[in-house]
Parts: sequence; C-alpha cells; structure tokens
Amino acid sequence: MTVHLREKKPSAQEMLEHYGTPDPKKFNAALDPLIVILNLRKRFKSLEVLKGVELYVRKGDVVVLIGPSGSGKSTLLRCINRLETIQGGDILFEGSSIVRGPGDVNKLRRRIGMVFQHFNLFPHLTVLDNITLGPRYLRKMSREEANALADRLLERVGLADKRDAYPSQLSGGQKQRIAIARALAMEPEVMLFDEPTSALDPEMVGEVLEVMKDLARDGMTMIIVTHEMGFAREVADKVVFMADGVIQEEGPPEKIFNHPKNERLVSFLGKIL
Repeated sequence: MTVHLREKKPSAQEMLEHYGTPDPKKFNAALDPLIVILNLRKRFKSLEVLKGVELYVRKGDVVVLIGPSGSGKSTLLRCINRLETIQGGDILFEGSSIVRGPGDVNKLRRRIGMVFQHFNLFPHLTVLDNITLGPRYLRKMSREEANALADRLLERVGLADKRDAYPSQLSGGQKQRIAIARALAMEPEVMLFDEPTSALDPEMVGEVLEVMKDLARDGMTMIIVTHEMGFAREVADKVVFMADGVIQEEGPPEKIFNHPKNERLVSFLGKIL
C-alpha cells in the first residue's frame, strides 16, 4: 500500500500500514511528511501526559501548537528531539523511526534543532563562541569556517554588533535571537520552538517573532509552542489545539480561530482572544 499524505490527513491505520516497518527507501521527500507521529504516549510515573497523539508535518510547514498549560505541548516537542523517552507509539523522521532501537542522538539533534523558553547560553562564552561551539566540535568545522558561519547568522538575526559580547550583556530578546542563531548553526532541517517568547518582556517579543517569521518565509520546517495567537494566525500553515494530552482539533488558522468546532477550543479562545 502506498499512502502519500498530501490531500488530507490519513487515518492512523493508513499511516501504520505505510510506515509500520520503517524504511527510509520508502520516503519520498516530494510527497511524504517529513515528520509522522503515531499514537504517541508519554507518562511521568502515573501521570499520562500524551495519550495517543497523532500528527504529521510536511517539509516547509509551520505548525503551531496551542492549548492550556499542562496539555502536553512542550512534552511533545521534547519527545521529537529525544529529550524524553516514550512509552508507546512511534516518531518517524524521513520515513525512519527515531525512537526504535539504537540511534545517534547527537546526529538527530543536528537535523532537528530546538530553541527553549530559557536561552541556555553558556555564560562564560562570548556570543561568537556560543554559536561556533556546535559547528566546531560536532560538525568538525575549522575555527575560520565556524566564525564565518556565525557572522552570517548574527547578521541574519540582526545582532552582528554583539559578536564579542557575553550573555550577561544582552537583553532577553537578544539572548533568544542568539539562541536561534546557535540552533541554526547546525543547519537543521526542522526547528522546534518551545514557548520562545514567554520569558521575555513584552517589548522584546516582537524582535524574536520577526526572526521566526523570516525563517518561515525562507521555508524552514517549524513546530512552535506559543501563546502568541496573532503570530499563529499570520505564520502557521496548521494550528493544532491540544488539551488533556490529546489533539482536540487541528486545521488552518482561519478554521481554528474563526470557525472552531471543539468545545474546549471555543472555551480556550474565548479566554485569550
């Protein structure tokens, strides 16, 4: 059976039939989703936080996850990046499982970058060294190559003048833009953003969102957890509403924000819009 997931979302059974035996030779970049999440389950002791989540993300998609706190959004991102282990289901990247059997986690994280709510910059390193650490030691770039890459990325995020600064000398918005540049330095195919603006002062939110909009315009595949509904309306290809550990409703922004069907979603939007 061949299922190309382009016209509509297939059932879980169809996805399992197509992807049940992971085989990268079956992956067709022009047609198949870059990421497929199948019946994903995650527990923390007795608390089940993901209860059979199913989602697919095409190359170039911007998927925004919204929902109340505790709904499993951040945990889902952490599972995709293998920062958490799972108790059931599967996650496929380019047609191959990233959770079954042995695998090089560092290699995976070079291809699936992540930006966190808190910036996680090394305080004792300059901006330049924060950005070049990964390329030099994981991608085996020379110092000259890594520095040139960092300079290009600093220009891209509008912080070329902060090259030799330390994190303590930066604002929150600047730190987050450096964190984005650091993730991009690994040249990932997918970027995960876990509430990247929630720790920022309101006046700094816009500068970070603008960098993310530029990435979207350039075709970067992104999965974003955010409470910035205006950003979701403007940038998302698909908005996914999560509550109680499951996807309650998903669709294009116009459908989710203007014509929601799920009662939980209607209530959620009523409280924040």
